Amino acid sequence: MARFWVHRLGPNGDLALDLQASILDGLHTRVVAPLVRHDDVTRLVPRLNPRFEIGGQVFVMMTEFIATVPLKDMGERVTDLSHRADEITAATDFLFRGF
Repeated sequence: MARFWVHRLGPNGDLALDLQASILDGLHTRVVAPLVRHDDVTRLVPRLNPRFEIGGQVFVMMTEFIATVPLKDMGERVTDLSHRADEITAATDFLFRGF
């Protein structure tokens, strides 16, 4: 697994962003944040909820819904967002530290 990769999850093909440090690949779970279509989100906090274009659609990182997912449920890789690492990390810092 690799940090900042977007994966498909479950039978609906929902998207999730892998947030877990790659050094912890030996664990049986991954920490992820769901990605939701921008049109389906009613309230955004810009620093907490960065937006990404994936496959021609805009998705929002729902940082406040961070969860763990069993490694076996991590589906196909969709795209690499490591070029947005600073923004993603800022969102998780904001969630946990308030700044």
